[in-house]
Amino acid sequence: MIRITSFVHLRPDADPQCVDRLVASVRAAEREVDVLAVDAARTTPNSHRAGEVMVLGAFVDADAAARARAHPYVESVVRPLVEACAAHVETVRYVPGPATLGQPDLTGGIHRTLLLHVDGETDPARVERFELDLAAMPRYIDSIRNSALSRVETMTDSLGPEYTHVWEQEFVDLGGLTGPYMMHAYHWSLVDTWFDAQAAHPIVHPQLIHAACGLRRSLLACG
Repeated sequence: MIRITSFVHLRPDADPQCVDRLVASVRAAEREVDVLAVDAARTTPNSHRAGEVMVLGAFVDADAAARARAHPYVESVVRPLVEACAAHVETVRYVPGPATLGQPDLTGGIHRTLLLHVDGETDPARVERFELDLAAMPRYIDSIRNSALSRVETMTDSLGPEYTHVWEQEFVDLGGLTGPYMMHAYHWSLVDTWFDAQAAHPIVHPQLIHAACGLRRSLLACG
């Protein structure tokens, strides 16, 4: 499977109705284009460096992703709407890592994506420890219903560093992210130390993309 996630930064004068049509057109692409799943939504107010709209897609393989990009529906409907209301679009492509699925039938939840850059000089054993700590979070934090940690394959038009990892989680609602997740001891006493510049040995670049948006159903459970 190939996953592609885009972060759409809107023009300051973007017509709200145009943005709504963009979101609706991406969602409608699931009926028009050969995809495993596709969704779009405005980002939540607590998102950071993520633009104002997220577009998320899942494809059987790279050929299917390429066909979807070139599909007449995308070319004639979706792309003109992007061009009409977007100032910039950052896109990350990756092969999904193993998913932890606590609620694969989740509907109407919140999808959170964290794009991060791990220092390339970091010892591989420390990178592996970091990845294991992130992947273990659902065992301790019940509000994380589904999750997956992946390595970036390509990043297009990035406004930040050369991102290396995509850390995705799904929650029943935004409160699950802003409350139990952020306040849990496993998060702030262990995972945060990999990121905190004041910690002993941080390995993550301080510039991140933290994006959250509403979804119709779980993307991490698709495929």
